[in-house]
Amino acid sequence: MQKCEVEPGRVNSPMAKTANPDKKLAVSSRGRDKPGVAVTTRALAFLRRLRHADARSLASAVLNRLWPARARLAPVILAATRGQTGLEIGGPSRVFMDGKILPVYAAAVRVDNVNFASQTAWEAGLREDGDFVFHPAKPPGRQFLREATALHGIADAGYDFLLSSHCLEHVANPLAALREWHRVVRPGGHLVLILPDPVHTFDHRRPVTTLAHLQEDFARGTGEDDLTHLDEILTLHDLRRDPWAGSAAAFAGRSRHNAENRCLHHHVFDGALQRAVLEACGWTVTATERVRPLHLLALARRPAPGDNSFPAAAGV
Repeated sequence: MQKCEVEPGRVNSPMAKTANPDKKLAVSSRGRDKPGVAVTTRALAFLRRLRHADARSLASAVLNRLWPARARLAPVILAATRGQTGLEIGGPSRVFMDGKILPVYAAAVRVDNVNFASQTAWEAGLREDGDFVFHPAKPPGRQFLREATALHGIADAGYDFLLSSHCLEHVANPLAALREWHRVVRPGGHLVLILPDPVHTFDHRRPVTTLAHLQEDFARGTGEDDLTHLDEILTLHDLRRDPWAGSAAAFAGRSRHNAENRCLHHHVFDGALQRAVLEACGWTVTATERVRPLHLLALARRPAPGDNSFPAAAGV
Protein backbone atom coordinates (compact mmCIF):
# COMPACT_ATOMS: atom_id res chain seq x y z
CA MET A 1 0.00 0.00 0.00
CA GLN A 2 1.23 3.44 -0.84
CA LYS A 3 0.17 7.05 -0.55
CA CYS A 4 -1.38 9.52 -2.93
CA GLU A 5 -0.16 12.74 -1.44
CA VAL A 6 1.18 14.93 -4.24
CA GLU A 7 3.80 16.85 -2.42
CA PRO A 8 5.50 19.76 -4.16
CA GLY A 9 8.13 18.17 -6.32
CA ARG A 10 6.06 15.10 -6.99
CA VAL A 11 3.88 14.70 -10.05
CA ASN A 12 1.30 11.95 -10.21
CA SER A 13 -0.58 10.19 -12.95
CA PRO A 14 -4.17 11.27 -13.70
CA MET A 15 -5.35 8.95 -10.92
CA ALA A 16 -3.46 10.89 -8.30
CA LYS A 17 -4.96 13.45 -6.12
CA THR A 18 -3.26 15.69 -3.57
CA ALA A 19 -1.06 18.71 -3.10
CA ASN A 20 1.42 17.79 -0.42
CA PRO A 21 5.12 18.53 -0.07
CA ASP A 22 7.90 15.97 0.20
CA LYS A 23 7.67 12.91 -1.99
CA LYS A 24 9.48 11.27 -4.88
CA LEU A 25 8.38 12.01 -8.42
CA ALA A 26 5.93 9.54 -9.91
CA VAL A 27 7.91 8.56 -13.00
CA SER A 28 9.00 5.24 -14.35
CA SER A 29 12.07 3.60 -12.89
CA ARG A 30 13.96 4.63 -16.04
CA GLY A 31 12.89 8.27 -15.78
CA ARG A 32 13.70 8.28 -12.08
CA ASP A 33 17.41 8.75 -12.75
CA LYS A 34 17.08 11.74 -15.10
CA PRO A 35 17.61 15.10 -13.34
CA GLY A 36 15.92 16.99 -16.19
CA VAL A 37 12.73 14.98 -15.69
CA ALA A 38 12.76 15.71 -11.96
CA VAL A 39 13.32 19.45 -12.44
CA THR A 40 10.61 19.75 -15.08
CA THR A 41 8.01 17.82 -13.12
CA ARG A 42 8.73 19.77 -9.93
CA ALA A 43 8.35 23.02 -11.83
CA LEU A 44 5.06 21.91 -13.35
CA ALA A 45 3.76 20.85 -9.96
CA PHE A 46 4.66 24.20 -8.42
CA LEU A 47 3.08 26.14 -11.30
CA ARG A 48 -0.10 24.12 -10.91
CA ARG A 49 -0.23 25.05 -7.24
CA LEU A 50 0.24 28.72 -8.11
CA ARG A 51 -2.76 28.51 -10.40
CA HIS A 52 -5.18 26.42 -8.36
CA ALA A 53 -4.31 26.46 -4.63
CA ASP A 54 -6.04 28.58 -2.02
CA ALA A 55 -4.18 31.45 -0.35
CA ARG A 56 -3.12 29.45 2.71
CA SER A 57 -1.73 26.55 0.71
CA LEU A 58 0.04 28.90 -1.66
CA ALA A 59 1.66 30.85 1.19
CA SER A 60 2.83 27.59 2.76
CA ALA A 61 4.35 26.41 -0.53
CA VAL A 62 6.21 29.68 -1.07
CA LEU A 63 7.48 29.71 2.52
CA ASN A 64 8.76 26.17 2.20
CA ARG A 65 10.57 27.04 -1.04
CA LEU A 66 12.27 30.05 0.49
CA TRP A 67 12.93 28.53 3.91
CA PRO A 68 13.03 24.71 3.70
CA ALA A 69 11.90 22.89 6.81
CA ARG A 70 14.25 20.93 9.05
CA ALA A 71 13.25 18.30 11.59
CA ARG A 72 14.45 18.74 15.14
CA LEU A 73 14.45 14.94 15.46
CA ALA A 74 16.69 14.42 12.42
CA PRO A 75 19.92 13.75 14.42
CA VAL A 76 18.16 11.15 16.58
CA ILE A 77 16.53 9.42 13.61
CA LEU A 78 19.73 9.41 11.56
CA ALA A 79 21.61 7.91 14.51
CA ALA A 80 18.97 5.16 14.76
CA THR A 81 19.18 4.30 11.04
CA ARG A 82 22.86 4.91 10.21
CA GLY A 83 24.56 1.76 8.98
CA GLN A 84 21.31 -0.18 9.31
CA THR A 85 19.02 -2.06 6.93
CA GLY A 86 15.46 -0.84 6.54
CA LEU A 87 12.16 -1.41 4.79
CA GLU A 88 10.01 1.38 3.37
CA ILE A 89 6.27 1.02 2.88
CA GLY A 90 5.41 3.13 -0.17
CA GLY A 91 7.93 5.53 -1.60
CA PRO A 92 10.58 6.29 -2.60
CA SER A 93 9.96 9.44 -0.59
CA ARG A 94 11.54 12.83 -1.18
CA VAL A 95 11.46 13.53 2.55
CA PHE A 96 14.16 10.84 3.05
CA MET A 97 16.47 12.07 0.28
CA ASP A 98 19.69 14.08 0.51
CA GLY A 99 19.12 17.66 1.57
CA LYS A 100 15.58 17.03 2.81
CA ILE A 101 14.25 16.98 6.35
CA LEU A 102 15.25 13.36 7.12
CA PRO A 103 18.01 12.10 4.76
CA VAL A 104 17.70 8.50 5.92
CA TYR A 105 18.54 7.00 2.53
CA ALA A 106 22.10 8.33 2.79
CA ALA A 107 22.48 7.04 6.35
CA ALA A 108 21.21 3.51 5.76
CA VAL A 109 23.19 0.61 4.33
CA ARG A 110 20.19 -0.68 2.39
CA VAL A 111 16.49 0.09 2.08
CA ASP A 112 14.05 -2.42 0.62
CA ASN A 113 10.57 -1.40 -0.48
CA VAL A 114 6.95 -2.51 -0.43
CA ASN A 115 4.38 -1.27 -2.94
CA PHE A 116 0.91 -2.70 -3.45
CA ALA A 117 1.13 -3.20 -7.23
CA SER A 118 3.48 -3.03 -10.19
CA GLN A 119 1.69 0.07 -11.50
CA THR A 120 0.46 2.71 -9.06
CA ALA A 121 -0.48 6.39 -9.14
CA TRP A 122 3.10 7.12 -8.11
CA GLU A 123 5.34 4.51 -9.72
CA ALA A 124 5.44 2.39 -12.87
CA GLY A 125 7.30 -0.73 -13.94
CA LEU A 126 7.71 -2.23 -10.47
CA ARG A 127 8.22 -5.98 -10.17
CA GLU A 128 8.61 -8.51 -7.42
CA ASP A 129 12.30 -8.98 -6.54
CA GLY A 130 13.18 -6.01 -8.74
CA ASP A 131 15.52 -3.18 -7.79
CA PHE A 132 14.48 -0.39 -5.44
CA VAL A 133 16.73 2.59 -6.20
CA PHE A 134 16.73 4.59 -2.98
CA HIS A 135 20.07 6.45 -3.31
CA PRO A 136 22.24 7.10 -6.39
CA ALA A 137 25.47 6.19 -4.61
CA LYS A 138 24.29 2.89 -3.10
CA PRO A 139 23.34 -0.53 -4.45
CA PRO A 140 19.58 -0.83 -4.86
CA GLY A 141 17.38 -2.54 -2.34
CA ARG A 142 14.83 -5.24 -3.06
CA GLN A 143 11.33 -4.52 -4.32
CA PHE A 144 8.36 -6.38 -2.83
CA LEU A 145 4.78 -6.24 -4.13
CA ARG A 146 2.61 -6.60 -1.04
CA GLU A 147 -0.22 -4.98 0.85
CA ALA A 148 0.93 -2.90 3.82
CA THR A 149 -1.15 -5.19 6.05
CA ALA A 150 0.20 -8.51 4.71
CA LEU A 151 3.98 -8.68 4.34
CA HIS A 152 4.02 -12.40 3.60
CA GLY A 153 7.42 -13.84 2.82
CA ILE A 154 9.21 -11.10 4.77
CA ALA A 155 10.92 -12.60 7.80
CA ASP A 156 10.08 -11.81 11.39
CA ALA A 157 12.50 -9.28 12.90
CA GLY A 158 14.27 -9.02 9.53
CA TYR A 159 14.87 -5.26 9.52
CA ASP A 160 16.54 -2.71 11.78
CA PHE A 161 14.02 0.00 10.93
CA LEU A 162 10.90 0.71 8.91
CA LEU A 163 9.95 3.92 7.09
CA SER A 164 6.46 5.12 6.20
CA SER A 165 5.73 8.63 4.90
CA HIS A 166 2.18 9.72 4.07
CA CYS A 167 1.04 6.15 3.62
CA LEU A 168 -0.87 4.93 6.68
CA GLU A 169 -3.80 7.31 6.09
CA HIS A 170 -4.38 5.48 2.79
CA VAL A 171 -4.62 2.09 4.51
CA ALA A 172 -8.15 0.91 5.34
CA ASN A 173 -6.95 -1.07 8.36
CA PRO A 174 -4.11 0.90 10.01
CA LEU A 175 -3.84 -1.26 13.13
CA ALA A 176 -3.35 -4.37 11.01
CA ALA A 177 -0.56 -2.57 9.14
CA LEU A 178 1.19 -1.33 12.27
CA ARG A 179 1.09 -4.81 13.82
CA GLU A 180 2.56 -6.32 10.67
CA TRP A 181 5.27 -3.66 10.57
CA HIS A 182 6.04 -4.45 14.21
CA ARG A 183 6.53 -8.09 13.24
CA VAL A 184 9.20 -7.43 10.61
CA VAL A 185 11.30 -5.01 12.72
CA ARG A 186 13.75 -6.54 15.16
CA PRO A 187 13.37 -5.92 18.90
CA GLY A 188 15.12 -2.63 19.59
CA GLY A 189 14.52 -1.49 15.99
CA HIS A 190 12.69 1.65 14.96
CA LEU A 191 9.72 2.93 13.00
CA VAL A 192 9.77 6.38 11.40
CA LEU A 193 6.13 7.27 10.77
CA ILE A 194 5.09 10.47 8.97
CA LEU A 195 1.43 11.39 8.57
CA PRO A 196 -0.24 14.49 7.13
CA ASP A 197 -1.32 17.11 9.66
CA PRO A 198 -5.00 17.61 8.76
CA VAL A 199 -4.96 21.24 9.85
CA HIS A 200 -2.72 21.99 6.87
CA THR A 201 -4.23 19.67 4.24
CA PHE A 202 -7.46 19.16 2.32
CA ASP A 203 -8.68 17.05 5.28
CA HIS A 204 -9.00 20.06 7.60
CA ARG A 205 -12.83 19.93 7.49
CA ARG A 206 -13.01 16.23 8.37
CA PRO A 207 -13.23 14.94 11.95
CA VAL A 208 -10.24 13.11 13.38
CA THR A 209 -10.84 9.37 13.36
CA THR A 210 -11.27 7.73 16.77
CA LEU A 211 -9.12 4.89 18.06
CA ALA A 212 -12.33 2.94 18.73
CA HIS A 213 -13.23 3.12 15.03
CA LEU A 214 -9.79 1.81 14.03
CA GLN A 215 -10.13 -1.00 16.56
CA GLU A 216 -13.47 -1.92 14.97
CA ASP A 217 -11.81 -1.96 11.54
CA PHE A 218 -9.16 -4.31 12.89
CA ALA A 219 -11.73 -6.61 14.52
CA ARG A 220 -13.73 -6.80 11.28
CA GLY A 221 -10.69 -7.38 9.12
CA THR A 222 -11.55 -4.34 6.98
CA GLY A 223 -9.95 -4.54 3.52
CA GLU A 224 -8.86 -2.04 0.90
CA ASP A 225 -12.23 -2.17 -0.86
CA ASP A 226 -13.83 -0.40 2.12
CA LEU A 227 -15.68 2.82 1.27
CA THR A 228 -17.12 3.57 4.71
CA HIS A 229 -15.80 7.14 4.64
CA LEU A 230 -16.63 7.95 1.02
CA ASP A 231 -19.65 10.16 1.69
CA GLU A 232 -17.73 12.08 4.34
CA ILE A 233 -14.78 12.56 1.99
CA LEU A 234 -16.89 13.74 -0.93
CA THR A 235 -18.69 16.21 1.32
CA LEU A 236 -15.77 17.61 3.31
CA HIS A 237 -12.71 17.24 1.07
CA ASP A 238 -11.39 20.76 0.34
CA LEU A 239 -10.67 20.79 -3.38
CA ARG A 240 -9.07 24.25 -3.08
CA ARG A 241 -6.21 22.60 -1.21
CA ASP A 242 -6.00 19.72 -3.67
CA PRO A 243 -5.11 21.17 -7.07
CA TRP A 244 -4.43 17.72 -8.55
CA ALA A 245 -7.91 16.41 -7.76
CA GLY A 246 -9.57 18.05 -10.75
CA SER A 247 -13.26 18.78 -10.72
CA ALA A 248 -15.63 17.54 -8.04
CA ALA A 249 -17.04 15.03 -10.54
CA ALA A 250 -13.58 13.72 -11.49
CA PHE A 251 -12.59 13.41 -7.85
CA ALA A 252 -15.78 11.54 -6.99
CA GLY A 253 -15.36 9.18 -9.94
CA ARG A 254 -11.81 8.27 -9.00
CA SER A 255 -12.70 7.95 -5.32
CA ARG A 256 -15.29 5.27 -6.06
CA HIS A 257 -12.48 3.15 -7.53
CA ASN A 258 -10.17 3.53 -4.56
CA ALA A 259 -9.45 -0.19 -4.31
CA GLU A 260 -7.56 0.17 -7.59
CA ASN A 261 -5.86 3.57 -7.16
CA ARG A 262 -5.56 3.91 -3.31
CA CYS A 263 -5.74 7.70 -3.45
CA LEU A 264 -8.27 8.27 -0.65
CA HIS A 265 -7.40 9.13 2.92
CA HIS A 266 -9.51 6.53 4.72
CA HIS A 267 -8.72 8.07 8.09
CA VAL A 268 -7.69 11.40 9.57
CA PHE A 269 -4.94 11.46 12.22
CA ASP A 270 -3.84 14.10 14.65
CA GLY A 271 -0.81 13.82 16.92
CA ALA A 272 -2.76 12.19 19.73
CA LEU A 273 -4.20 9.49 17.46
CA GLN A 274 -0.80 8.90 15.87
CA ARG A 275 0.63 8.15 19.31
CA ALA A 276 -2.40 6.08 20.36
CA VAL A 277 -2.31 3.74 17.35
CA LEU A 278 1.41 3.14 17.74
CA GLU A 279 1.07 2.27 21.40
CA ALA A 280 -1.97 0.08 20.70
CA CYS A 281 0.18 -1.99 18.33
CA GLY A 282 3.08 -2.55 20.71
CA TRP A 283 5.37 0.31 19.67
CA THR A 284 7.04 2.58 22.22
CA VAL A 285 6.75 6.18 21.05
CA THR A 286 10.08 7.84 21.80
CA ALA A 287 9.51 11.28 20.29
CA THR A 288 7.10 13.24 18.10
CA GLU A 289 7.30 16.48 16.18
CA ARG A 290 5.26 18.68 13.87
CA VAL A 291 7.38 19.54 10.87
CA ARG A 292 6.49 22.30 8.44
CA PRO A 293 4.59 22.41 6.19
CA LEU A 294 2.23 19.53 7.07
CA HIS A 295 4.03 16.56 8.62
CA LEU A 296 3.26 14.72 11.85
CA LEU A 297 6.51 12.89 12.59
CA ALA A 298 6.86 10.10 15.12
CA LEU A 299 9.85 7.96 16.06
CA ALA A 300 8.81 4.69 17.67
CA ARG A 301 10.69 1.65 18.84
CA ARG A 302 9.93 -2.04 19.08
CA PRO A 303 10.76 -2.81 22.71
CA ALA A 304 13.52 -5.27 23.43
CA PRO A 305 13.16 -7.70 26.36
CA GLY A 306 14.29 -6.07 29.57
CA ASP A 307 15.14 -2.82 27.81
CA ASN A 308 14.24 0.43 29.52
CA SER A 309 16.09 2.83 27.22
CA PHE A 310 14.46 5.46 25.04
CA PRO A 311 11.81 6.63 27.52
CA ALA A 312 8.69 8.07 25.92
CA ALA A 313 9.05 11.78 25.29
CA ALA A 314 6.35 14.42 25.21
CA GLY A 315 5.50 15.77 21.82
CA VAL A 316 2.87 17.08 19.45
